This record gives sequence, C-alpha cells and structure tokens, in this order.
Amino acid sequence: MQRKDIDTMRRTRNIEGLIGALLDPEEVVRLAAAEALGSVGDERALEALERLKFSDPDTSVRRAASVAHARVVGRLAEKKVVEGLPRET
Repeated sequence: MQRKDIDTMRRTRNIEGLIGALLDPEEVVRLAAAEALGSVGDERALEALERLKFSDPDTSVRRAASVAHARVVGRLAEKKVVEGLPRET
C-alpha cells in the first residue's frame, strides 16, 4: 500500500480501509493511516488506535496513534457538547 492510497481512503472516509492499513508491514503506511484516522475523527477508529498506540514496534507510529486517538476523543467530546446545546429558533 502507498501513501496515495491512504490519502484516497481519507478523502472518501473509508474508515475500514484505514483501520486495515494500521496492520500494514510498512511503518510509513501505518503512520499515515493513524494520522488520517485522527483527521477524519470517526469513533470506529478508537479501538484500533488504542491498540496501536501501545503495541506498534515503531515509536513514531505509536506516537501518531496516540495523537490520533486523542484527536478522535476530542472531536467526539466536542460533538456531544454541540449536540447538547439548545437550538436557536
């Protein structure tokens, strides 16, 4: 898999494809997939990112997964706050 594949999956919001890319043998692909999942912010990625941030053999990938996980958690928290606000009429 290549970086352009990750970019395509990010643009099309192919969450399952990005999660699958976290298992790629190439560190650069796993790193790019983690970053893409963080930018998309879909809660389906949380479990995979949580696992990766503790288990990947590459420090950079673990760091990227940790940042991505935090971004997804932050987006979900923001969404809950916005949904809880009263709507203007």
